[in-house]
Amino acid sequence: MSDLELLRRRFDRERAARKEAESLLEKKSAEVYQANQQLLELAQRTKAIVDTAAEGIVTYNREGVIQSCNRSAERIFDRDSACGANIRELFAAPENAEPILFLIPDACPSIFPDGSATREPVELVAQRHNHEPFACEISVGRTHHTPNLGNPSLGNPVTYTALIRDLSKRKLLEANLQQARKMESIGQLAAGIAHEINTPIQFVSSNLQFLHDAFNDVGELLDLFDELVTAVKNNATTDGLIKQINDRSELVDLPFLREELPDAIAQSLDGIERVAGIVKTMKEFSQSSSGCRTPVDINQSIEKALAVAANQYSDVAKICTELQSDLDKAPCMEDQFMQVILIVLANAADAISEHCEPGKGTILIGTEQIADRIQIRITDNGCGIKPEVQERIFDPFFTTKEVGKGSGQGLAFAYDVIVNKHNGTIAVESTESGCTTILISLPLSHTTILTESQECMSY
Repeated sequence: MSDLELLRRRFDRERAARKEAESLLEKKSAEVYQANQQLLELAQRTKAIVDTAAEGIVTYNREGVIQSCNRSAERIFDRDSACGANIRELFAAPENAEPILFLIPDACPSIFPDGSATREPVELVAQRHNHEPFACEISVGRTHHTPNLGNPSLGNPVTYTALIRDLSKRKLLEANLQQARKMESIGQLAAGIAHEINTPIQFVSSNLQFLHDAFNDVGELLDLFDELVTAVKNNATTDGLIKQINDRSELVDLPFLREELPDAIAQSLDGIERVAGIVKTMKEFSQSSSGCRTPVDINQSIEKALAVAANQYSDVAKICTELQSDLDKAPCMEDQFMQVILIVLANAADAISEHCEPGKGTILIGTEQIADRIQIRITDNGCGIKPEVQERIFDPFFTTKEVGKGSGQGLAFAYDVIVNKHNGTIAVESTESGCTTILISLPLSHTTILTESQECMSY
């Protein structure tokens, strides 16, 4: 075989190999193009999903610099774009003790226990672009990326993803619902309050009538004394006037008036003070809550609640109080705490009325400070609660009362106020034979939203 033939055959093999390589390259290029198109479509779909999500989605690095945010985040924070800003700026409200613990969880390893990538949602106070504060719910996730091969010293880059939900409308609805519940409670107590006000008003009215009559009698007597003074000045005879004065004095009974008038005035002032106290208590109770906990004298709040509900239980049970006198003030939303006490008192009165003769029941209210908590015990000698009922007593809409007499919302509301809004506890102890105790425990210190942050800060 000639050299020319060998060269031709080699050329044919190389041309066939090149065609096969070109065909394979074309096939691979088509696959890569198709994969890129699929990735582009997936990225577009993902971006569309993220941008149309109702919750704000923000990603940021370990330093807190925001890398991306969706439209909902821009709407929630009232910013055209938050990219490049620091996540701490969005949560710089003074209500947040130390935002870094919530937003950069690596600063506190216990935030992500057991190496988990996400943490439970928490409530924080954020601020909009105009520094307006608002409540939001935020959960933070953490992603470790592949190490940077070009610069191994950078280690594993970390991206945090925050899912943010604006709670402004929900908080407003909750406040309106709370106010509606409060007004409902006031409506239920209205008849009793009217009676409580009517009693002192009646004796104030009687005393004022007595004072009116006494003033007229004394006025007539003073007129006679004026005539006597004029007669003496004119050297006229006074025997007739003196007799009239003596007769009138006997009829008016001046010694009796001297004794009774101060008492009538004192009783009237006391009655007015009682009415003013009831009105003041009702005004405090009916005011909308600010939603903030302030230092509150728990004993004083209980006494206010007892004053408001006095007529509701006065014919049913005797109230006994054992209130520790030197309690520290507890951070509390007083109006909501008072409503919880009213709910428990109403339930106790209902239980006693089913089990005891009128006036034979007893409700014992006690307070005690144990370490860093205040404990409130409300015990009644009513009909008791069955064990299977105790398990559900704080469930919404659960009631043992007849249809139309109970909505099943009272103790569920009490649970929400004590546990969710005050970080406290509420429990029931009861026997079927009687004697039920509602045990409420409130913390004395302002607990932050996250227990983990307390551990890290030694708060």
